[in-house]
Amino acid sequence: MVGSAASKNHAVVIGASIAGLCAARVLSDFYSKVTIFERDTLPSTPANRATVPQDRHLHMLMARGANEFESLFPGLLDDMVAAGVPRLENRPDCIHLGAAGHVLGTGHTLRDEFTAYVPSRPHLEWQIRRRVLDIDNVQIVQRPVAEPRFEPALERVTGVLLNPEPGATPDQASPEFVAADLVVDAAGRGTRLPVWLTQWGYHRAPEATVDIGINYATHQFRIPEGLIREKVVVAGASHDQSLGMGMLFYEDGTWVLTTFGVANAKPPRTFPEMIALAKQLLPEHFHAALSRAEPVGEPSYHAFPVSRWRRYHKLDRFPAGIIPIGDAVASFNPTFGQGMTMTSLQAGNLRRALEAPDGDLAATLNRFTAKTTFPVWMMNAIGDVALHHATGHPEPRWWRPVGSLFDQFLGAAETEPVLAEWFLRRFSLLDSLYMVPPAKLVGRTIAHNMRLWMQERRELRGRSKENQPVTSPR
Repeated sequence: MVGSAASKNHAVVIGASIAGLCAARVLSDFYSKVTIFERDTLPSTPANRATVPQDRHLHMLMARGANEFESLFPGLLDDMVAAGVPRLENRPDCIHLGAAGHVLGTGHTLRDEFTAYVPSRPHLEWQIRRRVLDIDNVQIVQRPVAEPRFEPALERVTGVLLNPEPGATPDQASPEFVAADLVVDAAGRGTRLPVWLTQWGYHRAPEATVDIGINYATHQFRIPEGLIREKVVVAGASHDQSLGMGMLFYEDGTWVLTTFGVANAKPPRTFPEMIALAKQLLPEHFHAALSRAEPVGEPSYHAFPVSRWRRYHKLDRFPAGIIPIGDAVASFNPTFGQGMTMTSLQAGNLRRALEAPDGDLAATLNRFTAKTTFPVWMMNAIGDVALHHATGHPEPRWWRPVGSLFDQFLGAAETEPVLAEWFLRRFSLLDSLYMVPPAKLVGRTIAHNMRLWMQERRELRGRSKENQPVTSPR
């Protein structure tokens, strides 16, 4: 591989997504100038974006993600709270968590460092974007990038070609070249980097995929204050139930209700039908509150057919001068709510790669990203294959048995708060990216399930004796 150039005058970022904004923040510490090119008109206030259809649906900011974003943008979390974003500290009654058909029993006070924040996706992106705009050597330009320019003799990307501006005269119709020492592809799931690699004489990255077939339906609503003490409500899909839902309380006093189906199941599309599903999946007090809800706006719909991990670290050759980040590398099952947090981890990987001494930025970053992606991807894939009727490519034989064992762990966590908290913290990526219970918790799970099994056996024998006919003595 050809190492990255020593010059760090200008870095270009394709896309003002959360991944692109975080990349620009990191790059601003290493490059004299950073330019973000974005095709969309960016709102000056928290608002949905035309090119980000998923931002209308439920997004969760995990505890780990909140910490990572705060390290990138000091003061972000306090400013969000000042703007009305709910902050959930270590009170378990703030969260109702249903996972794979099990309602976890977080019925005690969580450890002090567990703090979650509940911003809407547009609000979080706006908070980050305005901080990026305040950086002296960063600018955001509303121009779509046609493609990077690759120089075969140098085996590197030397900049980007911009599409002509609207209304350009015929003599201005050719693409405009902008030189750059580094180009960051933060274009999301629609990235064209695999196509560009092929055009430049490189191999496409091997891909891991999970055919999950998710369909979304989302509606915002308002309810009278005080009807629901929880601020995060999740009822995940399970092996026996292909529909799930989530509710979050946002900074503007509205709630968002997202229903979804896995394995191509279709969620309800109207608000009354969504409320009916809530009655089926959630405790009664949620349905009672929703029966008094006032819908806001119109419903939104979205589809997410495939989770995808482009494994760039597997390539033997990769051009210098360009790197991928965010969903351009890995797009996770959004119902697990870990996508924004994984993006924040990739920003940290980018900083570490820029600080690394070997000089091969792309290889170093791709390797770092693989290390943080693998454990989360693996557990998501196991959950989807074992519990959500998905198909993984590749799909190791041990995935389904492991998923079945984890289903037993979640069953024990329904009434074991220690297990529930462990899952909640690992699911939030707070303690570790690996969701492998230590031997002590495995033993606790087995003992708990054995006690339940013995109790059920005793109750069954008791009922059997009660139902035996009474015989008279001869």
